Amino acid sequence: MNTTPARTAAVADAAAPIPSRRSVTATRVATRTRPGHALVMVIAAVVAATTLLAGAPPAHAASYRDIKSVAYGLCLYAYGDPLEDIYLKRCTTQPAKYGNWAVTLVGYHNNHQLWVLRRQSGACLGVDGNATYNYLYSTCDATRNVWEVFATSGRYVFKSFSAFQYWHIHTCLTFNGRMGGARPQLGACSLTSTADQIYK
Repeated sequence: MNTTPARTAAVADAAAPIPSRRSVTATRVATRTRPGHALVMVIAAVVAATTLLAGAPPAHAASYRDIKSVAYGLCLYAYGDPLEDIYLKRCTTQPAKYGNWAVTLVGYHNNHQLWVLRRQSGACLGVDGNATYNYLYSTCDATRNVWEVFATSGRYVFKSFSAFQYWHIHTCLTFNGRMGGARPQLGACSLTSTADQIYK
């Protein structure tokens, strides 16, 4: 997916710590390719120190909502397995604990909101892996589940702020059929492609 230089620059932000008041306790990182414990502790200490200095408002939780793909008109569901059981399925007007997500505002980066997306039944939408091979993962580890939200044409694009902080890469939540049958996944960021866009 191609982007114009201006739009690419808007998505490819410089790194900055997550500005919230909540300290991150990194006693364990749920990952199959675990970095050293010392690195995790250093990241947690930096985030904790800078969030106190930033003076951002406390985290604010919103009501449950769907995460609906513009390209497919289907909604994101996450079930048991943190890696394999993440799907696009038919949206429902009824409560769906595997498909209803609470949005928690945890701060701002370059005037973009930073969100944590937590499923009604408990798990959060995050990322895992490393800079070379990374993927969506259901984890509420605070170092892996933060999304930078770009508003575009009445829609949203979710860029993994955690992947940028951890691995210095730009990757977005996408629903691209060419990359896996429209399964939710991480992919190249685009503000103009409907494969990356989520209904507000």
